Amino acid sequence: MKGFHILIFLSLVQFGYSQQDMSHYSEVFGRDKPYRIFLPESYQDTERSYPVIYYFHGNKGSHKLTMDGVAEWVNANDIIIVAWNGKSVPEDIRPYNIGFHSNINYEEQFKDYFLELVEHIDTNYRTQDRRESRGVIGHSMGGIMSFFLAGKYPHMISASANSKGSPEFFIGYPDNHTLYSVRYLFKNLLGVRLKFYNSTEGELVHLNKEVHNGAIREKELKYEYEIAEGGHQLQPELFNDALNFIASSFKQPLSKPERWHHADLYADFDVWGYSVRSNKKTPGFIELSDVTQGGFEIATRGWLPLGDPLENVELSIATAGIYTPDTEYNLLDYNKSNESGKVRTIKSDHLGKINLDVDYKNRVFGIFQEGGPAEIVSVDYLVNGEGHFLQHNEVSQLKLKLLNRGGSDAENVKVTLSTENEDVKIKNKVVNLKGLESTETEWIDADFLITAENKPVIDGSPFRVLFNIRMEDENGNTWTDEIDIPVFYDVPVFTNIGIDDGDSEIFGSGNGNNIAEPGERIMIYEVSHRSRLYYDDPYVKKETLHIDLQPDKWGDGYAASSLLRISEDCPPGHQIRFLANYEEKEWKTIRRNVYWGTFTITVGANE
Repeated sequence: MKGFHILIFLSLVQFGYSQQDMSHYSEVFGRDKPYRIFLPESYQDTERSYPVIYYFHGNKGSHKLTMDGVAEWVNANDIIIVAWNGKSVPEDIRPYNIGFHSNINYEEQFKDYFLELVEHIDTNYRTQDRRESRGVIGHSMGGIMSFFLAGKYPHMISASANSKGSPEFFIGYPDNHTLYSVRYLFKNLLGVRLKFYNSTEGELVHLNKEVHNGAIREKELKYEYEIAEGGHQLQPELFNDALNFIASSFKQPLSKPERWHHADLYADFDVWGYSVRSNKKTPGFIELSDVTQGGFEIATRGWLPLGDPLENVELSIATAGIYTPDTEYNLLDYNKSNESGKVRTIKSDHLGKINLDVDYKNRVFGIFQEGGPAEIVSVDYLVNGEGHFLQHNEVSQLKLKLLNRGGSDAENVKVTLSTENEDVKIKNKVVNLKGLESTETEWIDADFLITAENKPVIDGSPFRVLFNIRMEDENGNTWTDEIDIPVFYDVPVFTNIGIDDGDSEIFGSGNGNNIAEPGERIMIYEVSHRSRLYYDDPYVKKETLHIDLQPDKWGDGYAASSLLRISEDCPPGHQIRFLANYEEKEWKTIRRNVYWGTFTITVGANE
């Protein structure tokens, strides 16, 4: 390490304090990795420590950031800039080992290299080694990396700027990678200041409107959006604006959220002091939500949002050290799949962590001592007493099921419902619950009356309605939660339905007679379009998604279609009603055009 410092000193004396091309040995990649670092002129004259901004280049780029004015900006702001190299091997043109299936070729992951590079920079330069003084900026493929890494490590990064980033890519290992769609993952970024730049023309304009529409649903997100004149390139004035945004964020960093969420596509991960280890070997997510000192919810999902569970996954969870060490607590374990809960005692370890082993099923945990504060979360809902879809342009009655996962009873609870969607009207925004005992669940007696007048989305923007829930008891204690509810749109009927139950020998499996029958796996077409399906039926037991790369210019924006299994015990003649969509994508601008319809199939009938 001393030799490294001498090498830097000689290099800086020779070339001056500004732009320097350096390298370090990477354990992740097993070779030297280059980077370009910009140090303020004041670095050589003081012993001060400096904030750091990391820059992630786009496709065909490298660490050799050549934007005009960078050295001058660094000197004016007293901030270090580090530009990394995103090539898995030196001869790569495409960076970061992300994209479609064919683009993921290496076991080495840039989420691991980011940690290594940060440690190297903080060890060998005078940096302010804390999240409040660390930001990231990326352009294009580097743009998705800036949001991805800030969302994976929100405990390490205080601000992230994304310039015209790719909207969704597969990320992970060659034999196990998952579609990461930015528009569904903004909850990971709570606690991080964000800025997202779109353009007025070029390949990603329309897909990045979808990303923006995903961001503005999240009420608590600290998010700015700007449309920059021009095409996909990174203009000097935009880069300068992004630098200024990060610098201003350093002056007003966000605190760690008191309540946070995190969805991760890797089997093992660490976030906000929590550690999750698992045997997950298939694509999908592990999702932590509603995380507070009072507990958390955990689920496995094949995709986001609201994908089916990943069966046979076992998880070990260690909380942050936020509990009294070596102390017994009550642990409420509420299984959402069978609506049952049980309470047992558990002891924190010497570091104040709670350690749990759980399976793949969706569980809510409460951690409390006798007489500890109440804590209320939402665990289920019903529309019109039976389903999970809001009816379009009609009054729907929404009933909530609440769980008190805390140690005390809550009395006279006021529940307030809201949404950022202006086309969804809530007639009575407040309902009351007389009380909710510790560890118990309760359906609220009164219903919220909701009229969903929102039109179906015409692109890939999130179509469900996100509702925010605020709960307050008579003592002034407050809790928040949210639910994501689909609308069964009043749209035309699809009349040219085809069922693949094995005849294609590619997707469905069954007897191949084009009739949906018990036990078969089916894909449903509207004419020649594979369809994405939404339903609320007990006899559809398992769904998987087939992801297509439709013809386009760059390979961004994917089309998902549903593969469903009809339960073996589904009675012949049973009717299943679907809301469905399919998409067509324009090649040059990569505009995603989504078409909606409804239809009904009768199990065992040739219709």
